[in-house]
Amino acid sequence: MNSKNSKIIEVKNKLEAQRLLKVAAFDQNKIVTKPHKHNGYLEIVFLSSTNGKHSVDGRESIVKTPCLLIIRKDNVHHWELENPVKGYVVLLKKMFVDQSLDFELAKLIDELVEFDTIYLKDSIFFESLLSILEFEMNKTSQEGLLKALLAKALESTDHSKKSKTSQNSLYANFCELLNENPRVLNHVAYYASLLNTSPQNLNASCKKNTNLTASEVLAGYIIKEAKRLLFYTSNSISEIAFQLGFSDKSNFSKYFKRYSGVTPSEFKKNQH
Repeated sequence: MNSKNSKIIEVKNKLEAQRLLKVAAFDQNKIVTKPHKHNGYLEIVFLSSTNGKHSVDGRESIVKTPCLLIIRKDNVHHWELENPVKGYVVLLKKMFVDQSLDFELAKLIDELVEFDTIYLKDSIFFESLLSILEFEMNKTSQEGLLKALLAKALESTDHSKKSKTSQNSLYANFCELLNENPRVLNHVAYYASLLNTSPQNLNASCKKNTNLTASEVLAGYIIKEAKRLLFYTSNSISEIAFQLGFSDKSNFSKYFKRYSGVTPSEFKKNQH
C-alpha cells in the first residue's frame, strides 16, 4: 500500500461532539489503515493480541502485544495489523482533562504522550479496567479508572519507544515546573527565567509540541488551579486573584471567563 498516493491527509472524527471520552472494543475492520489525523482528540489503543507495525509521523514501531499505541491529536498515523486483533480504543478530548480538578490526571497524560508505543508487562489489568470504562458514564469514576490505567501504563515505560518529544525538551520542563510548583503564577516571563531561557524560546517550544502558545499552556494550569481554589477553599475571589499573580479581581475575572466561559462568581455559584 502506497501511503503517499493521496494529495490530502484524511482527518477522522470517531468521537461525537458532545462526548469527551469514549472507550470501545477494537474494530476488526480497521486492521489496516491509511495515513490520517484525528479531529481534536487523543487516541490510546490497547492491544492484547496481534502482530504488525504502526507508524506515527514517519516513526515506525513494531507491534508486540500487550502494548499501548499513543496517537496525539496532531499526529499522522497508520498501522498494519494481523488478525485476530484483540484490544480497546480510548478516545479522549482535552476538555475532559480541562474540566477535571485533579492535576495528577493532566500530569499523567503529559507523560504518556511522550511515547508512541508502551510495551506492557501483562494485559489482564488493562483488559479488566477498559471493560469497565467502556460502559462507565459517571465522570468521577471515569477519571479514577483513567488515572489508574495511565499510572499502570507508565510503570512499563523502561523499554518503550519515545516520540519526538524529548524528555528534556523545554516544553516538558515547563510542564514539570507547573506540575510541581505549589503556586501557579500568570507570568510566562517568570517561568522562562526559571528555565534559563527567553519567553520567545519557551513560546516556540510550546507551539512546536502542542500548537498552543506558552500563555495558553499556562492558562490551562491557572484555570484549573483557580477552579480548585474556588471549589475547595473559602478564599475570596480577590484573594485568589492575588494568589495567582493577577493585579486585581477584575483582571482575574475577565481572564477566567475568557478561558472557562463563566466568571469566577458564576463558577462558584454553580458548584453549590
